[in-house]
Amino acid sequence: MNIPPAIAGLLVITLVSTMGAWFLSAGKTVEKPVRAMLFVVYFWMLAFAQLLLFGLVYFIKQHI
Repeated sequence: MNIPPAIAGLLVITLVSTMGAWFLSAGKTVEKPVRAMLFVVYFWMLAFAQLLLFGLVYFIKQHI
């Protein structure tokens, strides 16, 4: 089975964002619904940060 690099990259970004959001939201001593909202916020923050970082690396790589 051969996974295309773009799909593999998105799976890695999703995995890293999920683990990071879980780690960041698990240490908070707040109610469960608030912790769930924090998880969602941290997940999307980490996902967009990684996409921005990989996009910048790709852009710089193409122009060097």
